[in-house]
Amino acid sequence: EKAKSLIIAAVEKMKAANPEQTKVFDIKNKDALIIGGGVAGIEVASQLAHNGINVNLIERTPFLGGMVASLDRLYPEGTPYSHTLMPHIANLLSSPNINYHFNTELSSIQGNVGNYSVMVSSRSRGVINCSNCGKCVDVCPVEINDAGKKRKAIYYIPTFPDTFAVDWDTCTKCGECIKVCEGKIELDDRRAERQINAGAVVVATGLNWYDLNKVEEYGYERLSGVMSTIEFERAVAAGTLKPKKVVIICCAGSRDSRHLLYCSKVCCFLALKEAKLVIDRYPNTQVYIAVMDMRSHGTFEYLYNTVRERGVSFVRGKPSEVIPRDGNLIVRTEDLYTNELLEIEADTVVLSAGFVADKITFGKLGIELNNDFPILFENAALGNTQLPRGIFSAGSATFPAGVRDTLIDARKAAFSVLNLLRQDNIITKMPNAVINEDFCSVCKMCISTCPYGAISIIDEKIRVNKELCMGCGICASTCPANASQLEGFNVQALRNQISALIKRGDILALLCKWSAYNATDRAAYDKYSYPENVKIIRVPCSGAVDTSHIMEALVKGAKGVLIGGCYPHSCHYANGNFRAKTREQLLSLNLGLMGFDKKRVRLEWIGKDEAQKFVDIVMEMNE
Repeated sequence: EKAKSLIIAAVEKMKAANPEQTKVFDIKNKDALIIGGGVAGIEVASQLAHNGINVNLIERTPFLGGMVASLDRLYPEGTPYSHTLMPHIANLLSSPNINYHFNTELSSIQGNVGNYSVMVSSRSRGVINCSNCGKCVDVCPVEINDAGKKRKAIYYIPTFPDTFAVDWDTCTKCGECIKVCEGKIELDDRRAERQINAGAVVVATGLNWYDLNKVEEYGYERLSGVMSTIEFERAVAAGTLKPKKVVIICCAGSRDSRHLLYCSKVCCFLALKEAKLVIDRYPNTQVYIAVMDMRSHGTFEYLYNTVRERGVSFVRGKPSEVIPRDGNLIVRTEDLYTNELLEIEADTVVLSAGFVADKITFGKLGIELNNDFPILFENAALGNTQLPRGIFSAGSATFPAGVRDTLIDARKAAFSVLNLLRQDNIITKMPNAVINEDFCSVCKMCISTCPYGAISIIDEKIRVNKELCMGCGICASTCPANASQLEGFNVQALRNQISALIKRGDILALLCKWSAYNATDRAAYDKYSYPENVKIIRVPCSGAVDTSHIMEALVKGAKGVLIGGCYPHSCHYANGNFRAKTREQLLSLNLGLMGFDKKRVRLEWIGKDEAQKFVDIVMEMNE
């Protein structure tokens, strides 16, 4: 009888379902665009260029190198940064297939996989035919503190290109440099827009520090002697800072409900690095590291043991504040090792800050990240570095990483790009959302809920970019007018299926096809049994479940409705499970007003192998 009802329900669904269309995406352009000239961008560009791909590399500063070029040494080995960075730059320069665009940022992007049209904005360098004499620096009256190291408004970084550049954000255009180097310096901050065509785009914009001014209790930029790790490292390396007593605070802004909920992965390592740097330079300096949990791994465990043996003291706890006292700084913290409240006096406090995603760049690419890194999209795609179709991420743009892990991730991204660009086309039957213009009021709710930025307004009408749409169905369940529908899975088709399937006393299980639905298959394999009145419908995502689907089942007399989705931060479609959770919470508030017991509707996270959990839930609902 149950099998018969399932067949009838499937037939009713197909009567209203719109068919899925096969889609062919031609890879018209075989070039790649790399955004970012740090370690990750250099490695991706080098790998692609040496494999015959034409590469355009854009870097927002006048020089290659990114964050690594600002460092003194790389640990745990303690080698100068140039020993790692310069060989990679030399390898990059040995390829003829790369066009470099310095002082350049992404403006906008159009097109789709294999055929992107990217607009970039460039500023002039200010220096032409440079002989590297350095006279311009000698006469420049503008001196700035560049993350702990002083430099002039016209400056040089020994990476590439081998020439000076003007910092337009600080230059006063006084003209002193022109007097000593006439004809080679132009103080004209010219800006130009240009178009770059590419078949694939790689985001390699590197590390972005969390704003330490937001962590007000530590007094950053308010108290003298409080600085970031990069400022501390550069000042110690330059010899301008010779501290006697240092406190390094880990997780400054990380793992904190007021700031960043996540661990930024490399903060503990940076704290160990700065401790090692200062005791190598000044062995008599007393160093404390205040940390909630020291998260060292691999070879960094060796670094941890080394600094401990060298006399660095570890305090397990999160400091509550930093205050001034008698010309020094006082760090107030708990010590969970001794269960004491401590006040540690220091002349220097170093904040090991967390890192945030490059929301500006990803936003311009149509990828809304909220407060998360695109690692969510990686998890959603089962570990593939490909974001929506032809856009990739590499290195710390994906999630904060050390240099070694960054290089590994960059090579992985380069391989994915090569695999894409060597194809002539991509054929897929992935369902797309379809907009019924007769019903659409252009309320824009679908735009705000799409995890992939696939929906936009063109000519005052809602349009779906078929190359970006991943077929989650979240927009369809969000649309108040049912104007947005998913191919092969529209709202009315599912409603028909539920109406034909559910009888009084049944339990309806709407299960995500990527996780919870697979658990039911596992249940059969493991010989678990569950009540016959449990009726299962596979859905593309828990976020695709509309409240009307739930109400349809309850009105038909269902004993309960179970929505099964992926675990938090593991949704195949990035955030569909959170959309489902929000919808379930709102529905729960209204069920009582409509005369229903709100306990009859449950949203549960069920992994693909959690057959026992699924069985336990439906057995409990059937009591």
